[in-house]
Amino acid sequence: MAMVLSGTIGVFVLESGAEPATAAWFRCAIGSVAMGLYSLGRGYFRSSGYTQRLVLLAAAGGVALVTNWVLLFAAYRNTSIGIATVAYHVQPFLLILAAAVVLRERVTRVQVLWVALGFVGLLLIAQPWRQAASGAYVLGIFQAVAAAALYAVATLIAKRITGVRPHVTVVIQLVVGAVLLAPLVSWGVSGGGVGGGGGVGAAVATGWPWLLGLGVIHTGVMYLLMYSAFPVLRTPVIAVLGFIYPVVALVVDVVVYGTSLSLPQIMGVFAILAAGVANTRPGRRGAAES
Repeated sequence: MAMVLSGTIGVFVLESGAEPATAAWFRCAIGSVAMGLYSLGRGYFRSSGYTQRLVLLAAAGGVALVTNWVLLFAAYRNTSIGIATVAYHVQPFLLILAAAVVLRERVTRVQVLWVALGFVGLLLIAQPWRQAASGAYVLGIFQAVAAAALYAVATLIAKRITGVRPHVTVVIQLVVGAVLLAPLVSWGVSGGGVGGGGGVGAAVATGWPWLLGLGVIHTGVMYLLMYSAFPVLRTPVIAVLGFIYPVVALVVDVVVYGTSLSLPQIMGVFAILAAGVANTRPGRRGAAES
């Protein structure tokens, strides 16, 4: 479900009219309030289980996470929602590589084959050999790949934060993000940051429903689901489930913005779905855990 929600983020960012840093700041600010109120009502702050070390880990993950958001939001503008999301999905492969090296997690041959099929699907969707190598397009691809690397870092950090309330983890990361991004936000009506878009005044005047959704739905709800799952799922399973994200983003691109898909791109969508379903069947899951 979290991956399905992720696929609609691009629409909320672009329709808000806010520049990347401003949209990310609103996501942090609104999301921290929503998740903070939920955690307070449930009494999670009293029994969070956090130590100073875990707070520092959560804060470090927050820095990686929100920087990843800014870069990805900028990539949406320089390429498109679909293409940026596809490029962003070198992240599962970076995640598996990093987990094998850093966390010493074992990756089976079958998992490698299914992830490879997912990668082939991503290539069929992106078709980089057919894209015009404009400056903005190349910049957008680099922004998406850099965002992917930072997201892999945030995921690895999240897997080390165990035995504590994920709700509190999210609150810490969002507060850190809001503080970190505040100096980068254009507080006037017109935007002045990298990536285009309007400042806070323009965003609030015309795009507040989208920003509210970005904070409550795509942050409060979505990251609650994600951080609840990360500690109990092996990294390869997380990686392949992540392929649902670009499929949804492409569908949204088609429905909302009229983007058309070629036959190879449609084949790529089916390849990604096949990889995701095959690698998360109960039999595959058991093999992965053995």
